Amino acid sequence: MDSLEAARESKAAALASLESAQKKVADVQAQLKLLSDKYEEAVKEKKEVEDQAAALMARADLAQRLVGGLASENVRWGEEIEKLRRNSLTLTGDCMLAAGFVSYVGAFDQEFREELWKNKWMPDLISHNIPMTE
Repeated sequence: MDSLEAARESKAAALASLESAQKKVADVQAQLKLLSDKYEEAVKEKKEVEDQAAALMARADLAQRLVGGLASENVRWGEEIEKLRRNSLTLTGDCMLAAGFVSYVGAFDQEFREELWKNKWMPDLISHNIPMTE
């Protein structure tokens, strides 16, 4: 009976050791699960940050191209502004000629309109120093 008793004690000790080992394994698995979840969250956050960085880089590239395009337009805009300044000087005389011409278009024939325009209105505007397009 001693051997039966010893076997039972040995079995009880082995079961206690097994239970202790299973508890340690369960604790390690729980800790592994927590660490795995933290890792997945960190990887997800890293991907989000990388995606944001890529989007910002794309926006910065677009902004840079836009600024570069607008800088090249600066020359054209400067030329257009100068052209408009020159045209604004002759606007008064040009409008006066156009208004007079429109007023007399239907009432007179071509010869009389040219006579008014070339020989009367333009010399009158010139004599009054009203600038107009030549």
